[in-house]
Amino acid sequence: MLATIMKKSKATSFALIFLFVTAICAVSSNVNKVICEGISMPITSRSFLVGVTPTPNLNGTLEEIYGTAGAVADVMNLWFVNVPWYNTTEHLKKPATQWLLGLINSSGLTPIFELNFWAIVDGKVILQIPPYLNSTTTNLGTLEFRQLWIEQAVNISRDYQPKYFCIGNEVDTYYWNCSQEDFDNYVSLVSETYDAVKTVSPETKVFIVFRLDTVDSYDGWFLIEKFDKNKIDLFGFTSYPYMLGYPGPALYEKPSDIPTNYYTRVMNYTGEKPIVFSEIGWTSSELLRGGSEEEQVEFLLWFLEHTKDMPLEIVSWLCLYDLRTVEEETDPNAKPNDFVGLIYKNGTKKAIWSYWQSLYEVPCSVPEFSAQWIILLTLIFIMLAVASINRSKKLFKQSNAR
Repeated sequence: MLATIMKKSKATSFALIFLFVTAICAVSSNVNKVICEGISMPITSRSFLVGVTPTPNLNGTLEEIYGTAGAVADVMNLWFVNVPWYNTTEHLKKPATQWLLGLINSSGLTPIFELNFWAIVDGKVILQIPPYLNSTTTNLGTLEFRQLWIEQAVNISRDYQPKYFCIGNEVDTYYWNCSQEDFDNYVSLVSETYDAVKTVSPETKVFIVFRLDTVDSYDGWFLIEKFDKNKIDLFGFTSYPYMLGYPGPALYEKPSDIPTNYYTRVMNYTGEKPIVFSEIGWTSSELLRGGSEEEQVEFLLWFLEHTKDMPLEIVSWLCLYDLRTVEEETDPNAKPNDFVGLIYKNGTKKAIWSYWQSLYEVPCSVPEFSAQWIILLTLIFIMLAVASINRSKKLFKQSNAR
């Protein structure tokens, strides 16, 4: 009997050693993953997720578009055009939206859910007030407004358990262009919403987003400091440095003009909180902003070089495909941001495509996907198995002693 146990023990030991070696090999192969041929990146590993918004092209199906996005991104911003925040829960329940969420999931993308309290109507920034609320509802301090907002956030969090939930996009826009007096009401609303979300979805990471370029140029860093860091998980920023000065001359004509501490200084105000760059980009439109494909690549490499010591959680390029065709550059309504895509609207890949693909392929050590966890879990399994074997031996000896 003992011989049988010893044989089983040896077999188990060899099996466990094999599992451990396999885990190590998996880690090694991950670390040594080959980047796109001929492309050198400023980083050899990343601790952040990469994202892109699956904007449409001229002829592709939604399945093709989302499949392409899923091939170069981990996450995506879940934006609904012309859906006010107070209709979000209802919109999410629609069959078409449920189908879209299924497509996002099957494409390997994690959606970043969002509620936003302000909108632009006829060129003006306004507070989005549900039409059925009392006419006295004029600001974010109104009880009925706050209750409805929190109800929406709770419903979304409870029903979808989102990994990421943005509860205010480019919120400084509201301060500068709508109501400075009302902003403190938003600050307190964030804290209340945070608590409510955590009650039904404790693992959801809640954050808000600022326009970094505007905060910097307006010296609006104090807006970040208004928020209770115990009631927020991440700080988010959008950034398009080439747009500073628009429609006049560009403050930064090329990426190398950007100050080296342009991004790192945000840490003076965000503390130890991880940082989300929910939208970054550089235009390829020479006509509208003096951009080019080469400058897009230059900006991405510059960005990665100068943010590699920051506690990044997500880095997301604005859009997969340009919002307009090259022929539409002369349209009076065309804007530089319409040409920030990784791919032209006709499907032709820009130079930046290969670099973004390389960034996606850089070994990722995000905690929940970290290779270290594979090793740790394997070691725990080995320890438990060995303990079980030793216990079996002890029981066998005790049985024979009797």
